[in-house]
Amino acid sequence: MSSIFDDIDRQVNPGNSFWCPLESFVLQDIIENKLHSSKLKMVKSRDQWKERIIILTTTSLYYCKKNTENPKKMTVIKWKKVEAFTEDNEIEERFVFKIGQGHIFEEFYTENVEMLENWLANLSKVAIMNDLEEDYAIIKEVGKGNYATVFLVQDIENYQKYAVKQINKEVVKKSSRGPSAVISEIEIMRKINHPMMIKLYMIYENDDFVSLVLDYVEGGDLFHRIQKKERFSEEVAAIFISNMLEGLRYLHSLNIVHRDLKPENILMVSSEDDSEFKLCDFGLACIAGDDQVLRCGSPGYVAPEILMKKAYNNKVDIFSAGIILYIILSGRAPFYGKTSNEILIKNKECRLQFHDKYWRHVSKDGIDMVLKLTDPDPNTRVSADLALRHPWLQSANKSMSFLSPFPVSQNIENSPEGGASFTLMKRINDRREMGAEVVIGNVELGRNATEHMPESRHANEVLKKLRDEDTNI
Repeated sequence: MSSIFDDIDRQVNPGNSFWCPLESFVLQDIIENKLHSSKLKMVKSRDQWKERIIILTTTSLYYCKKNTENPKKMTVIKWKKVEAFTEDNEIEERFVFKIGQGHIFEEFYTENVEMLENWLANLSKVAIMNDLEEDYAIIKEVGKGNYATVFLVQDIENYQKYAVKQINKEVVKKSSRGPSAVISEIEIMRKINHPMMIKLYMIYENDDFVSLVLDYVEGGDLFHRIQKKERFSEEVAAIFISNMLEGLRYLHSLNIVHRDLKPENILMVSSEDDSEFKLCDFGLACIAGDDQVLRCGSPGYVAPEILMKKAYNNKVDIFSAGIILYIILSGRAPFYGKTSNEILIKNKECRLQFHDKYWRHVSKDGIDMVLKLTDPDPNTRVSADLALRHPWLQSANKSMSFLSPFPVSQNIENSPEGGASFTLMKRINDRREMGAEVVIGNVELGRNATEHMPESRHANEVLKKLRDEDTNI
């Protein structure tokens, strides 16, 4: 099967040749983003060679005749495939790497195997590599989704463990979003470098799969942690949500919206620590835009404005974080239904309940934090930055070495005197204009589509139902 990166490579490298005219930002790119450079031999014609200085940056390859201050040509490298091989004739052994897509490629000859390996190590940071099993030993399968399987692997040279997300190209091509979904996921993950985020290290492609080499964390996901512990202490929950909001603030500063925050996409760093984790699965993530209306996310966690087909922004991640906080504080899932569609109805109506039986151990500030994160109105829902200034999180922020302490904001109201309750939540929701009806599949969702359950359901019961159905809207 051909590369799924062919089309995007042609878009960023127009024309029918490997090298393209220079862009205006060339010198700035070389100064700020240079990864590697050296003299390499290239075939000029039969038995004739030309030696050129080749410069690699985080996005491009530059061709210079005599000095690095005067590049002549360039090509965008990040969607091209790299393949290494040797040529052995009676005179010498040649060490070569080939870069390109389809029939458009260029071959570069190095002086020795060490030089070749140095180039490959640097190219692997920005381009698409060819043979995963030459670099990694596959240990076992650790997860499986609709179009990808995750494996635990080990680096053959240094024995470091990684996770490899192996994406089935045939399944992707038949899906509604096609290869653009994989390209978007890679593009976004290449931008991310934060301790709360899974890091993308390398990309491989062969005839059948695209493989992403990622961080491997050993603590399992939050879904299983909740099943095991039922709920977190208020102190641990505060540190947990503080870390999540710090990660979201970072993502949102890059205009990235995750759009699928849920316990299955939160990987715990260790089995002992309930506050350290990494966000993963950026398959539904996107760059924020003014006309964002694509409905996506998971029942029970998705923000109401997405279900109403309204334009939305990064506040949808804040809502999902609030639902996760509700679950880890109470051990209950706020929206219950026998099917995903029934859960979506409750999800859209967004009437959270705080029964004393499950919330008496949580402070007014803790409940207030949940309310502010899950505000049904995105215009008044807090941002990650503002949420981090909430009084409830001050001690948590100070306890994390990589977080800066935030002053208490005077703009955040104190919790109501009587504490949060279902009655209060009903008054809040009644003031919101919840918008038009929305159809999910063949089920029409409206304000009166179903009766409210008398109380929230046990988190294990609802989370397991959602996980088993594995449903995205």
